[in-house]
Amino acid sequence: MDRQTLMLELKGLSQVVNADVRDLVYKRQAVSTLADEYEAVNPFHNMLDHLESDLTHAIDHSIFENLSREASTVFADQWNQMSVYQQFQYLEDYVRGVSK
Repeated sequence: MDRQTLMLELKGLSQVVNADVRDLVYKRQAVSTLADEYEAVNPFHNMLDHLESDLTHAIDHSIFENLSREASTVFADQWNQMSVYQQFQYLEDYVRGVSK
């Protein structure tokens, strides 16, 4: 387990990545793949923007819903040290690891 995962686990990552978040991560990954491989006019970029927005809101909601006030503040501080791209990539890697 790398340092980032350890720090986030200690701060409640497994409680934040619930079924809704996991489903959105899978959807984002699928649409991202389609968007990368589609030609000419690409309708998937708009869909990807919406999924990323939904995923960001789902994470924020899950932090608020599943962690205490103190824990949510600590987790959010650690989480926000990553860029949004890094957060999405991290979630994809984490969900794939949890799902195995």
